[in-house]
Amino acid sequence: MYFTVHLLLLAPAVLSAVGPLVARHLAPPAAVRALTCLALTAAAATVWSLSVLAFAGLVTVPAVRSRLSGDAHALAAVDPVPWGLGALAAAVLGVVTVRLSSAWRRHATGRRSLGVVRTAPAAGDLIVVADDRADAYALPGRPGRIVVTTGMLRSLCAEERAVLLAHERAHLMHHHHRYVAAAQAAVVVNPLLARLRDEIGFAVERWADEVAAEAIRSRRTALRSLARAALATACLPAPPPALAYLRHRVAARVAALQEERPVNRWHRVWPAAGAVLATFLALTDVGVALTRCLNLLVP
Repeated sequence: MYFTVHLLLLAPAVLSAVGPLVARHLAPPAAVRALTCLALTAAAATVWSLSVLAFAGLVTVPAVRSRLSGDAHALAAVDPVPWGLGALAAAVLGVVTVRLSSAWRRHATGRRSLGVVRTAPAAGDLIVVADDRADAYALPGRPGRIVVTTGMLRSLCAEERAVLLAHERAHLMHHHHRYVAAAQAAVVVNPLLARLRDEIGFAVERWADEVAAEAIRSRRTALRSLARAALATACLPAPPPALAYLRHRVAARVAALQEERPVNRWHRVWPAAGAVLATFLALTDVGVALTRCLNLLVP
């Protein structure tokens, strides 16, 4: 188990490295789902490996060992984790817990700050905000809302407005905020996953771009709408969980809309599938080994 646990600690770096490969060879909907799977698997590997190291290390501390009814000496002989390493793993787990709590509070604050917008007068799901700066974002929830400034509406023609609204409705329809939230939580657990979070954020916007282009049956109009909106003015700050039109690599999204509609090339992403499978096997191996260790502590 000791060796496998250390392999699990390396899993996030490996899974993060194969993320761009997944994004490059899959269409946005599949890419978002696959990247989210990578991020959550890496976060689970981090938490599980730290938990096991903390348990196996701290159980050898005399003050803890004296309270156990089983054979802690046998456990230390079978799986010798230094108590210092166990204490370090426990400390890191504590930091992760604090970070998750802080992230949740920030998320809740963001939701409350947007509560006034959600209750503003709306035309269906659309809320128009009087502001000369150009911005637009989808506000998930019950009910979901699309918020657009008057500055954004003035900067676009009728067809381009249709693209923008279709883009934001795609965010609400496909619950993109859940993928973004999962990616952000994974980064809170392990900062090495920031690259995966960025790839997920970009893929989510690409997904909405493709839905909008399909809705109006014109990729050219979709890219023109995105480019003109980006040139209008600076964006307003939109706290989470809002999904804004102009937040992720606009130039790359415009370039992607100039190409053909992307397709999935699953045969190109076998390294990512192999990395996920290896991580799950390691998780299983550690779980089985931990069960054996617990049996030593239970008379």
